[in-house]
Amino acid sequence: MNVNFFEWLRDGVRQSVLLGVGDAIEQIGTPADNDELHPNVAALFHSDNKTTKSTRSGAGGRKRLGKSLKDMDTMPAKK
Repeated sequence: MNVNFFEWLRDGVRQSVLLGVGDAIEQIGTPADNDELHPNVAALFHSDNKTTKSTRSGAGGRKRLGKSLKDMDTMPAKK
């Protein structure tokens, strides 16, 4: 028997999530078998594709969260 705390924790979380999903499916039920989407959901998908392309290409670019290796090399050593 393997008594590893993190493995035990992962197994407990996995079991809780699966039981929670099972309970949610019991209460909510499964979707109908028709292939038609609700018009509001279809509009959300269509508008989502258009907005993600425009918001990703921003002039600001990617924000750096820390120092790069180049910055670390050019910094004077602290005494």
